[in-house]
Amino acid sequence: EKTMKYQVKIHKVFNTDKPAKAVASVTIDKKIAIHGIRVVETEKARFVAMPYTTSKDKDGKDIRRDVAHPISAEARKELEDAVIAAYEIALKETNKTNE
Repeated sequence: EKTMKYQVKIHKVFNTDKPAKAVASVTIDKKIAIHGIRVVETEKARFVAMPYTTSKDKDGKDIRRDVAHPISAEARKELEDAVIAAYEIALKETNKTNE
């Protein structure tokens, strides 16, 4: 099975106390682009949140559904590793410009 290649662009790094830390786009194998991926950090973990859309169920409650997401655990790990690595580089660059 062929390993996918991920190109990650971090668009924004948020220097706040809120859980959302960055917004990224990922291009997979130079064929598919996914925009609006977020890096989220809580007290327990740092993870990647996929873009989602919100709709209402029959009772009027909000339902969130991912617009795009990895199917396998392996693909999710590859994607998360690529996004987190790019975020850490962007964070270092952001910290250098703020010094």
